[in-house]
Amino acid sequence: TLILAKLLSDNKTGNLSAEQVKYAHTIHAAGRDLLALINDILDLAKIEAGQATVEIEDVAVTPALQRLLEPLRPLAQEKGLALELDIARDVPDTLRTDPQRLGQVLKNLLSNAIKFTEQGFVALRVTRAPGRMLSFAVHDTGIGVAPDQHELIFEAFRQADGSTHRKHGGTGLGLSISRDLAKLLGGSLSLVSTPGQGSVFTLLLPMNMLVVSTAPAPREGAEAPTTLAGPAGAIAAPPAARTEPAQPAALAQSAEPLEQEPDETFARTILVIEDDERFAGILADLAHEMGFGCLAAHTATEGLALASQRRPDAIVLDVNLPDFSGLGVLDQLKRNPNTRHIPVHIVSVADYAQEALVRGAVGYALKPVKREELVHALHRLEAKFTQNVRRVLVVEDDDRQRDSVRELLARDDVEIVLAANAGDALALLRDTTYDCVVMDLNLPDMSGYELLREMAEQESVSFPPVIVYTGRALSRDEEQQLRRFSKSIIIKDARSPERLLDEVTLFLHQVEAELPPQQRQMLELARSRDTTLEGRTVLVVEDDVRNVFALSSILEPTGLHVEIARNGREALDALGRAGVNGHRAVDLVLMDIMMPEMDGYTAMREIRARPEWRRLPIIALTAKAMKDDQEKCLAAGANDYIAKPLDVERLLSLVRVWMRK
Repeated sequence: TLILAKLLSDNKTGNLSAEQVKYAHTIHAAGRDLLALINDILDLAKIEAGQATVEIEDVAVTPALQRLLEPLRPLAQEKGLALELDIARDVPDTLRTDPQRLGQVLKNLLSNAIKFTEQGFVALRVTRAPGRMLSFAVHDTGIGVAPDQHELIFEAFRQADGSTHRKHGGTGLGLSISRDLAKLLGGSLSLVSTPGQGSVFTLLLPMNMLVVSTAPAPREGAEAPTTLAGPAGAIAAPPAARTEPAQPAALAQSAEPLEQEPDETFARTILVIEDDERFAGILADLAHEMGFGCLAAHTATEGLALASQRRPDAIVLDVNLPDFSGLGVLDQLKRNPNTRHIPVHIVSVADYAQEALVRGAVGYALKPVKREELVHALHRLEAKFTQNVRRVLVVEDDDRQRDSVRELLARDDVEIVLAANAGDALALLRDTTYDCVVMDLNLPDMSGYELLREMAEQESVSFPPVIVYTGRALSRDEEQQLRRFSKSIIIKDARSPERLLDEVTLFLHQVEAELPPQQRQMLELARSRDTTLEGRTVLVVEDDVRNVFALSSILEPTGLHVEIARNGREALDALGRAGVNGHRAVDLVLMDIMMPEMDGYTAMREIRARPEWRRLPIIALTAKAMKDDQEKCLAAGANDYIAKPLDVERLLSLVRVWMRK
């Protein structure tokens, strides 16, 4: 329903009236509200059933809270509210607790404070409390709560009164869950409020959590669940015992705090999109040492939002993110005119270098990565966004074609250097570093293949991104022959001036808004033609007919042909028929995980066991955003994953990333 409502609200065919589009937006918003309600009910049920667990670790207080407030700032700014963080000097640097649960409670309290405050401020103030406790007090200047309602609002599905509910919405579950989570963490949640003057919600937590509870104190009439107690440092329930999907990480650890407003403190800002909190902290420290401000996001969603809102100078990106693949994030960044110029360097445990470099990443490093490599990566990013003049080498023997490419790419800040043959090109590459090379394959003194081989073999020759600009389609063998020289080669079968301009501006990291109007119009035309998908075939493996209909509605308008299989066994049969007796060859598989007869894990392992299917791209559709689900999907043979409910743009991004040529 969410997908179909989103498709209607986009109104790409333009056949809906403004009123009908408004209805579709309302349906979509109602669906998301219902999804949030379901998740809250599941949270509450697991807590009351004693199935909730905690994972205790050291949490760096200041950077953790700064990162928690960062995504809430746009909401406060929209209402003209000041959002403040005040940490007393005697508060310790670290706290032993569950960072995910702490973030869930504080985020709920802060979101509520912003929602119910029309003017003034919202502040999070952290102080020491008696008994080695920390006090997290959320102050607001909002509507306040009457004394007789103080306990009522902590009950499930209850708010202060009907008028508040009608004005502000909400399910009335957030505070109930927050109080239970506070007890789960060995603390408490209380309220002091005066109607019309504001409220103070205070979360008290032990500095060093000693008790690992499987549930809070039982409600009246409920059976008391089992609790485990032990000395400081006692081992909590193992990760396998977790029963809740991992929420987007709100807290991270770093030896030094990240700047709340790095743009004001530093002239240059880097955005780190990384779910490993310790590694994110290391990157932040290094960025500060090198004079960069640092923003941090631990999910793809947060990263895309911060990139769009804050427009950092550069981005360091992980691939394996909790909610969405980093390759899909890269694709969306580079398809957005407002962010495509931002240089992106990827650091990941998985080797997807070719896929990333093709989409405009300036570099790729595999974890574990040495400090020297990170320093080099940041210097490389700095060189890209401080560069005043870009250089493009055009290698083309046809005079008219060479001149037309020069006119197409010409700008005051772009130096176009022309070479009529491979020998001249090699001489130029020895003397100067170029940001991009545009070359034809048919040259008078040697072929394009031989030129690339010479570039790869000569250490004195730089190897920038290469765009093959040719009038004919490349066969798979020809493309593989080109790719074997270096992972830095970018091969594009650019058949039109619009596509060539699109690719060159991508690798030059040019700000699209600063391009001449004619070039901007050409780029819009290039992006409107999704030739990557036209005429290709996707096998959708999904047992829910509603999801099948929704996925078909997304994919078919792009020019994709959709084949359907209802379980893993049918998927294997469909692949066995593909390309035989008139059946279409399958270019990509969308694989659901939980299905009857044969689940997605088994089906993917079966597919990878067949030599002819080992390189077939598979995107897993996971029901949850848990780390172990992602790892299981990748281990079973998936190239990538996306969590349900599916986001239309994210799904299409991954399809574009993995659609094989």
